[in-house]
Amino acid sequence: IFIDITDTKALPEEVSFLEVEAMQAEKKLTLIPDPYLDEITSKDFIASPTALAKRDERYQLIRDLVHSKDIFIPSLRSKMINSVVRDGKTTKKTIYRLLRAYWQRGLNKDALIPRYSERGGKNKVRVVSKKLGRPSIFAEDDRRQNVDEVCKELFDIAIKENLLKQNPTSQQDAYTAFRIMLSNRYPELDSLYYPTFRQFTYYYRKKFSTDNRLKAQTSSTDFQKDHKAIRSTATTQTLGPGSRYEIDATIADIYLVSEKDRRQIIGRPTIYFVIDVYSRMVAGIHIGFSPPSYVSAIQALTMACKDKVLFCKSFNIEIDESEWPAYGLPDAILADRGELISHQIETIIDGFGVRIENAPPRRGDAKGIVERAFRTVQEKFKPYCPGIVKGMRIKKHGEKDYRLEACFTIFEFTQIIIKIVLHHNNYKQLSKYDPDETLPPNTPWVPKHIWRWGVQNKTGMLRAADAELFRVGTLPRVKATMSEKGLKVWGVYYTSKEILSSGWLTRYSGYTRPQNLVAAYDPDDADTVYLFTDKYFKNYWTCKITDQSRRYRGMTFWAVWEQQYTEKQTKSDFLSEEQKSAADLMQFLHQTKKNAKDQIKDGYPESDTQRIRNIKQNKSEAIAEERSQRGKKVAKNDGLENHEKANVLSLIGDDENYDYPSYVPGLFEDDDDRND
Repeated sequence: IFIDITDTKALPEEVSFLEVEAMQAEKKLTLIPDPYLDEITSKDFIASPTALAKRDERYQLIRDLVHSKDIFIPSLRSKMINSVVRDGKTTKKTIYRLLRAYWQRGLNKDALIPRYSERGGKNKVRVVSKKLGRPSIFAEDDRRQNVDEVCKELFDIAIKENLLKQNPTSQQDAYTAFRIMLSNRYPELDSLYYPTFRQFTYYYRKKFSTDNRLKAQTSSTDFQKDHKAIRSTATTQTLGPGSRYEIDATIADIYLVSEKDRRQIIGRPTIYFVIDVYSRMVAGIHIGFSPPSYVSAIQALTMACKDKVLFCKSFNIEIDESEWPAYGLPDAILADRGELISHQIETIIDGFGVRIENAPPRRGDAKGIVERAFRTVQEKFKPYCPGIVKGMRIKKHGEKDYRLEACFTIFEFTQIIIKIVLHHNNYKQLSKYDPDETLPPNTPWVPKHIWRWGVQNKTGMLRAADAELFRVGTLPRVKATMSEKGLKVWGVYYTSKEILSSGWLTRYSGYTRPQNLVAAYDPDDADTVYLFTDKYFKNYWTCKITDQSRRYRGMTFWAVWEQQYTEKQTKSDFLSEEQKSAADLMQFLHQTKKNAKDQIKDGYPESDTQRIRNIKQNKSEAIAEERSQRGKKVAKNDGLENHEKANVLSLIGDDENYDYPSYVPGLFEDDDDRND
């Protein structure tokens, strides 16, 4: 039985074996693989549940027919099909279509699967003369035409120039630009024959996918950050608690006041968070008024290494160690490029074995966990705190400036943040957390419980580190010089017991002092610096500010630099007056010298030898004249004879003495005596 598999109206035909053998001998028959079988068995062919149900329904209609040998006899086939049609389940046309599909596609049940992909005109250009779309409602729309190749060309130009770019115009403006181009090309064409706005937008959406539109209308960075498909999560890249920390900062949406005077509004604080990626636990925080910087980031990381009990106690909050168990150094730290890119960060990498990972520029999605934490925290305190930044910067009529409502100090605000962090670490259920298959289902999705389970069952990456050593090792560094006045850092002098005992401050011109010294300094404290004594920056001396630089005591280095700038500016401003006075002095000296020489231009009556011999006698006469002048009484017409003397009341008790000492205590004492 043969059937033409390409004819849509083909029916089975009987052919004798002799005819088949003859055609094979004449090579008129060629054996090829079943093309429909390859299509069905292909890995790209996936039938939906709806399609499979439709297949089974179709097969039930022709099952008895295809299993009967009489179906291949034309006279009997017609009777068998009519009997099925009389049941009222389908039509004769449908039966023939299903039988033909079954025979042509390999006598297989799957041959009856609907080919939905062959329907419609996807990715095909329709060639029609009749106007496509729904019938026109208004009579004047009857003259509308289908979009031809010329219109498509102008469509593309208008779309690329107005829509497929950053900061695109509206689709209506792009359509207007198309109409202008069309009218310029065909000025005699009536505007009623122009393609409609609906045709324009249909072409735009059909030809340019949403993905292509977003790529063209946004920058590469914004597309990667806001629109790119997410294929994985941050948790899959971690092995356990401490595997990776994320650190970031934000400016809080609240205004704070001064600790000393609540009437003084200071501004908005900076919040730093250090969060463990695996458990979502907040491991460290830092709150201050300094803008995001390397120094502030290091303070947050230092806090992450410390035991949190003492930290919370400094803000009058009592906790147990189990309420905030995260302390130590992680395996890796993910941060912004600007904050943890410096030569000091090598101490963390080499000295403490921490890997530093920097996110690409303007890619906040790379640190999505800590970014989301800022939003969550601010949503917690905003409804209850005064001085919150409002959405509109320009005040409405009669509205009070929200900055005037500020009343919290940074101490109180830090207490609030600590309480929110404790609630998050101990009780916040992470509804969108993505655990791996090893996390037991009875473990609450709470940071503390995930942390505790991870430390006990996963790879623990945290390492204990001395917080003070970590802080000093990561402070900013600067080259320092040594002189007899002490260690000089940023124009400020320091000393220590080690420096004094080394003899580096001895005043001797032939003494050679060490060169190429490196010191670490805390920008928030100018009273202390740390002098490194080895090239590995692990050993250091703590140096205190000397009396030589006492005017900088109690300051930050920010204030020191500002005062030094003011001093230099004052010196520069006064330099012109100094130079003018020096010029006047020089002129006076030259004139005085000239006048003196003019008095003796006639020479001396005595010889030079006689003049030198008379020096002693001349000096005695000058002293006598000086004494006689000092002995003269002051003239009585000095204007003081009519003044009355005031009554002097003594404020000094019998045992009190306010006389100046004969010498300053400690000025001439040895350093050893002072230490005693």
